[in-house]
Parts: sequence; C-alpha cells; structure tokens
Amino acid sequence: MTDRFARHGPVRVAAGGYHLAHADRTPFFFLADTAWNGALLASEADWAEYLADRAAKGFTAIQFIITAPWTAALTDADGHVAFDPRGEPVEAFFKRMDSRVDAINAAGLLAVPVLAWAANFGASVKLNPGATLSAPELARRLAYVIRRYKTRHLMWILAGDGKYGGFRSWKWKSVGRQLFGAVPSTTRAPVALHPMGKTWPYASFRDEGWLDVYGYQTSHADDDQTLRWMHEGPASQDWRHHRKPIINLEPCYEGIRNWGSAGPITRPITNAEVRRAMYASLLNTPIAGVAYGAHGVWSWESEPREPLNHPGSGVAQPWRQAMALPGSSDVARIATLFSSINWPRLRPSPALLATQPGKADAERFVSASATEAGDLALLYLPMGGSIELAEDRIRGTRAQWFDPRTGDRRDADIGPTGGCSAPDSEDWLLMLTKP
Repeated sequence: MTDRFARHGPVRVAAGGYHLAHADRTPFFFLADTAWNGALLASEADWAEYLADRAAKGFTAIQFIITAPWTAALTDADGHVAFDPRGEPVEAFFKRMDSRVDAINAAGLLAVPVLAWAANFGASVKLNPGATLSAPELARRLAYVIRRYKTRHLMWILAGDGKYGGFRSWKWKSVGRQLFGAVPSTTRAPVALHPMGKTWPYASFRDEGWLDVYGYQTSHADDDQTLRWMHEGPASQDWRHHRKPIINLEPCYEGIRNWGSAGPITRPITNAEVRRAMYASLLNTPIAGVAYGAHGVWSWESEPREPLNHPGSGVAQPWRQAMALPGSSDVARIATLFSSINWPRLRPSPALLATQPGKADAERFVSASATEAGDLALLYLPMGGSIELAEDRIRGTRAQWFDPRTGDRRDADIGPTGGCSAPDSEDWLLMLTKP
C-alpha cells in the first residue's frame, strides 16, 4: 500500500458525499488507528515499527496531535512546544512533525492531525489551545500549520473533544471559515470536527461549506444509554438530510476503563466491546469508515502507568504491548471484509429486520445495512441468537456468516419465513447476497 497515493491521488470527499475517495474516484475506506501522542513522543525507529504494524493490519489512517502542549503531553519528546510565548512557531518542534507526518504517508496511510485539542473540563484545560486561545489567535497559529503540511496526504481534524454546538459554534465557524473557507473542498484535504462524547453539534454547522466530515465520539462505556445513542442517536438519523461522510472518530478504546461498568469495581473495555462499537458505527450510517484506539497506544506510554491528566482511566500498557492487543487483529478482519465488498453502496436498512431485538435489550441491537438494489446486505448480531428477517427481503438471497473473531465464513440457513440463528452466542456478521 506504500504507493496508494501515487496510484490514486489525494483523498477528498467522494462525489456522492457519503464517503471519501481518491482523486481517481477509488473509494477510500477510513480505518484509523488513534495515536494522539505518537508523533509527539515516539522515536523515529519506534514510529516506523508502529506504522508498519498498522499498515500490515489494514489500517488506512493515523489520528494524532500535531501541536503541544495538550492535555496528555506537555511537550514533544525533546522538550519542545509548538509555539513560543509570542505565538511564533518553534522550528525544532515542526521539524520533528515533518518527519512523523512524512513517515505516515510513506507507509501508505492517511495522516489525520488534530489541529487544536478543545476539551474544556478538568484541571488540564489550560493546556488545550482550542479551549484557551481566542478565535483570531487560534486561526493565526493554525494557518501556519496548514501552510506547512497542506501538500501532504491528510484529513484535518480542526478541533478535538470539545463542545461545539449552540453559542460555542461561533468560535469554530469563525476559525474554520478563516482557515478553509476560501479554498474549494475539491482542492484541499477534507476537514472534520471531533466532538465530546455523545454530542452532536452539527445543527449549528449545516451551512458551513468548509466542514466536510461529520465526526463523532461514542465514548468509553457500554451502558444502556451509550449503546442506544450509538445505535439510534443523531449519527444514525442525520445522514438522511445531509450528504456528508459520518465517521465515529473515537469508539471505546481497548484496555481503557469502562466508564459504564457499575459498582466500585471497574473493568477495562474488551476487544469484543470495541468490535461491537466499530461494526455498529459502520452499519448505522452510510459507510465511510471508523476509528480504533488502544489504551497505551493513544497516549504512547513507555511503561505501565495511567496517562497524564486522565485519572481513573486505568493503567495503560507500554505502546508496543498495547499495539498487539487482540482488537487490532479484529480491525485487520474488518479491513479484509470490507475490501471484499462494494461497501460505498450500502445504506442503513433497519427494515431488513421483521423485529429488532435491541428494542428490549440494547446489547442485542442488530445493525443492518443494504444496497438500494438489494443485492448486498450486512447484519451485525453482537450477541448471536436468532433474528427474524423481513420475508420480502430474503427471496433469492444467499446467506453467509462472517466470524469477526477469526475471519472465517460459513453458509447460513434462513427459514422460509425469515428466521435465522447464529452459530453461537458470540458476535456474528450475516451477509446476504443476490446474483
């Protein structure tokens, strides 16, 4: 994949609006790993090792922070910050970033830098430029970053982990217009926002032509409220009114504390819970892509410890061990599956189901997606079991189970009235095809 961009050109929003594509119209499946601190803290050799692992597993993009300080890092590994006290760029800092961004592209991966972390909670808020700087000063500094990297292959995340709706939108609309408003989206990298978990600010941005991608975050929990927001919240509805790629840029991280677990004893998010969030995020909107994160990789730890300014998140493993968590191999199987089908044609299709198991139990919500022609459909069953398919949707179909844990496929039996049972109580993907 190292010649992906040479063969197909830069990544833009596809003509249909719902996904990303290269300049030659080859669809780009956004499958990002989250290494917020990676470019800041990794040595050149370690960064190359990490990128090779992610490229081999089928990841197509790397999300990272391109300025410092921010909540989880005070400086880069060499002690440099991005801008001096006068707001002028620090060349030593950006020379390091040049190397790390170029390495991402050389590995055939899209660089996805966050320009300004904007979280406005906790004692570390003073570190986040998106929360502390005025719109004019923020735009001035970020304009430098954009000029420096605009020829690389990337997608910008203007701001990370903030609340952007309502009156707060004015700051980001002002910055976004100044930085990107005068440049046609066909001639520049796509621009996204990364909002705070379970927030959907886009009613305030519907007339903003510079905002190309609706990013969202489902947060690090598996409680009933979080699952229902992921399955049936605004991300699953807004696509009907606005032709934008919609991407979950932060599902739950593998290994981080599960903030939805009840009681005094906490437990970490498992790879099964990450799979559930990733498949649901893919199938509940027109498919554009999804991100993955591992506790210890995102913060780039060198030893077991809790990440800086993230109390209660749990001890993270060093990045090399966290890089090998089983969820990253699950991502490789996602990459293999979607590379084998014509995924840009799929749309959320709840009508595939005669009844929705998730209405009674959010953990059993079955996400369903199909083409308009009905020749391809995918249904994700997070806890196996039985489903009832709509009879008018199954005539002439071939049914096959895909195992998200192994990548194995096997034939599936559908009864004459649409009944179908998964092989066991684990998660399974049902694929329906017609000739």
